[in-house]
Amino acid sequence: MNSDLLFYVVSARKWSNLTRGGLFKPEELLEENKITLLAAETVNDYLNNKFSGRKNLFLLIIDITSMEKRPKKQGDVFVVENAIPVDAILDKIRLDSNKEGKFDIQIDQN
Repeated sequence: MNSDLLFYVVSARKWSNLTRGGLFKPEELLEENKITLLAAETVNDYLNNKFSGRKNLFLLIIDITSMEKRPKKQGDVFVVENAIPVDAILDKIRLDSNKEGKFDIQIDQN
């Protein structure tokens, strides 16, 4: 597993409004003064708990080595207290839940 990669889930509809001035600033940062990032092994549980039945989401792949301040581990998640440089976002993958409203994302970091 590559621990330099973390993940974030965002509505595809909101994506362009959250990336201004070269920084990714999700609503969570404005509301809670933090951004919660996920390790690969927690993505499915997170999606199924928070986004069951949802469609048109983006899974952001974030290279934390490109960030000035590294996220800190808090339980099963990683937290960063500042905006993420758009350059640190390696890719965004569109996600839709299956017919049962569930997600089954396979992330291979080898």
